[in-house]
Amino acid sequence: MLKLMLACCKVYISESRNRAALESIERAATLFPGAAIINKFEDETYNRVGYTVVSKLDPKPSSDACSLKSAVFAMVKAALEAIDLELHCGSHPRLGVVDHICLHPLASTSLDQVAGSAQSLAADIGSNLQGLFTCGCINL
Repeated sequence: MLKLMLACCKVYISESRNRAALESIERAATLFPGAAIINKFEDETYNRVGYTVVSKLDPKPSSDACSLKSAVFAMVKAALEAIDLELHCGSHPRLGVVDHICLHPLASTSLDQVAGSAQSLAADIGSNLQGLFTCGCINL
């Protein structure tokens, strides 16, 4: 019997007041129907939003067919295009427009399986969008 591999990704973006930017980010995620935003937390004081995205995980971490990886990459790209930190005001310290991305295994998925997808996502963001810091089991 084939086990269903599930994972979730928490994406924290330095913006919660710019409605057009948030709509653009959320619209980017909907381009990948295999992934779903299941939670959105807006912190007005920090001017920061946190998304929780869930999807099946592809057994091959580098696969471009992985809905979770594709949706998160699209969200990061949309955020970088829509948000200007020169105009940003908020009390939360930040590393950039997208200041934290973490993947977590769900159900019977292992941390190693999620780490492979996280490494692949980090490599794609670093190669195609902008440099980033990594830590934990995906430290490149």
